[in-house]
Amino acid sequence: MNRRTSGTIDEPAIKAAGSQILDDNTGVLHKGWRIETRKAPISKDAELDAYKATLDNAKNLPEQLFGDSFLRLSHAASGVCLEFKALDALHAWRKDDRPPVRVGTAQDWMKARQKDVEASGAVTFEYDWTYTTSYKGTLRIESNGDASVSGRTAEWVPTNEQMDRSLLMARDPILFFDEVPLYESELDDNGASQLAVKVRVMPECWFVLLRFWLRVDGVLVRLYETRYMADFRASSEQPQLTREVRCCEGTFDALHAAGAPPDGPAYRDADSTSTALQAAAPIGVTEFCTERLHIS
Repeated sequence: MNRRTSGTIDEPAIKAAGSQILDDNTGVLHKGWRIETRKAPISKDAELDAYKATLDNAKNLPEQLFGDSFLRLSHAASGVCLEFKALDALHAWRKDDRPPVRVGTAQDWMKARQKDVEASGAVTFEYDWTYTTSYKGTLRIESNGDASVSGRTAEWVPTNEQMDRSLLMARDPILFFDEVPLYESELDDNGASQLAVKVRVMPECWFVLLRFWLRVDGVLVRLYETRYMADFRASSEQPQLTREVRCCEGTFDALHAAGAPPDGPAYRDADSTSTALQAAAPIGVTEFCTERLHIS
């Protein structure tokens, strides 16, 4: 198994599956899917200025923004393309227009200086400085000149069917794996936020996990997870895709009262936060749904 710049590729297993490695070693061709990643450097100042302009002149952006990084999964026969990019996620952040999270120090500062602020006529900018996004990925149909694909539409529709997680538990080789950071911020030393996406390709499926994770020290935690699975066992020209959305959040006080750990090491990253929030579930779960891709 070789470690490449853009992921872990198991060459013998890929050959055994009758699949191919992309020429630039950034992914694989498997079961009709082209699955590729790019992990680019942090965007430079000039790029950030251009991004701000496209984001309704956003005042600030995450300190570490990987604007040219992506995960892309394209299905040639149907034209389905599923993509994950930082700029698309930030467009959702701007559209969501959430009220800003207040930290204790900010509230104390405002109370102590309220008269001075009012006397000077200072303007307070209100925006979501945590970069919380409801982004779940970008779905589109690419015809690529194929008349049979042109005019198709794709949408997510509710379903009672759950993902078959036995596919992930199977002792099958992992043909390709990668984790792509999209953006990160230390929130001016008030916590951390992060958006990242992982992909795993196996002989009978591929699996994607998109995670937005937020911890505001002493205040609250958020974990928004979107999972995707493509099941290759059913023979069909149309991809068999399932999407599961799970959003959790709450103040540390409320979550601790419901059985979750208190603010501290249990929330040091997205993985540990996921484990900690399970102790309080269903308290803190703000959204949960399962959907299937419908193409018409």
